[in-house]
Amino acid sequence: MIVFIKSLANVFTNLFYGAPAVPDPEDLRATPVRERELADFYEGVPGEVLHGYKLQVKLGGGAHSTTWLTSSTNRRGSTQYRAAKLLSRDATQEVHRGIMLEVEAMKKLREHGDFPGLPMLHDDFEFLGGAHICLVMNVLGSDIGSFRRSADNKALPLNVVRTIMRQVTAATAYLHKCGIVHTDIKPDNILFHTSMGAQEIDSWLSNVGDETEVHPLPNNWATDCGPEEAEKIKVSLVDLGQCQWVGQTPTVQQFSAYSLRAPEVILQCDIGPGIDIWAIGCVVFEMLVGRWLFHPIAGDEDWTLEDDHLAKMMELTGEQFSARMLARSRLREQYFDDQGNLLRVEELYPVAIEDAMANYKILPQEEVGPAANFVRHCCRLDPEDRPTAETLVNHPWFSTGPP
Repeated sequence: MIVFIKSLANVFTNLFYGAPAVPDPEDLRATPVRERELADFYEGVPGEVLHGYKLQVKLGGGAHSTTWLTSSTNRRGSTQYRAAKLLSRDATQEVHRGIMLEVEAMKKLREHGDFPGLPMLHDDFEFLGGAHICLVMNVLGSDIGSFRRSADNKALPLNVVRTIMRQVTAATAYLHKCGIVHTDIKPDNILFHTSMGAQEIDSWLSNVGDETEVHPLPNNWATDCGPEEAEKIKVSLVDLGQCQWVGQTPTVQQFSAYSLRAPEVILQCDIGPGIDIWAIGCVVFEMLVGRWLFHPIAGDEDWTLEDDHLAKMMELTGEQFSARMLARSRLREQYFDDQGNLLRVEELYPVAIEDAMANYKILPQEEVGPAANFVRHCCRLDPEDRPTAETLVNHPWFSTGPP
């Protein structure tokens, strides 16, 4: 009976991979919250000054921080705007304990030289007696996740996706070169660059309304912009709050938004740059068709969310977990028998990535194959089989993207 119920669930979810576009279930897309009950955020007030930076309006926030638009006066007497990321009390403690590596990583990036597709650290300081850390960075615009969800079909045009994701892949390659694994690549962590100067921001602030609400800087891009306009889009991959060092023992056990989580995270093996490559493939699928590539479903007491996730990975990639990968997996015995079969999912229903993409009838048929090839290239079950980010930047699918 269990197998029969699971079979029906698989048939249904294979037909509708990605699940509903709106709303995004927060429990699967949220960044994991580590070892905290209720984060103690610093509730800034518009007009408040922290170390010379005047808080203007809240730009956004996450599981461990809030980000404010700030103003200060430079040496020439002109107003300059920066983004101030205020870490919660709990996040600050994790920095002090060596669990959260964002501050160290941002400083390492600064030492290596700024990269146009990553945030730039201009200043950092502690306040309230070391209870909170503030990272002062360049100002960026709204996020790609909100941009995608604002589209009529919740998907973005091919040229827009190609332009954005080539820049994200290049930024990822730079992070890996600096010894940093992002671990939390997702549309909400990709921000538009803003072309607004100080005077334009002044004007925008005068019409922003309730300053206590979140107001990201607006972008001027249409969700249906053409190829020429799409090539002008510039973005940055942000938020290193979950990052890890390449080749070092992870400071935490959980990484990534669940629906973007690589198999090695579930199985606890080979935590490294391959996590980011897997996420890039998943994000490309999501942005092109407006649905998630993976949407695991728990089966009450019959199978777990992780069981279903691993099964869907095998179904969509057409691969089996190799003996060499399972041998490296600390949690192998929780999910697989001695022959490498899933313990609680006895039947698989393979679905080609091309068919999953074509099912939504959004991409032109001639574009499905090349896009699916890119996603498949990223989403190999064994991280050792995935390309490096440096190699991925030169994938043929990016060939018509920005130079």
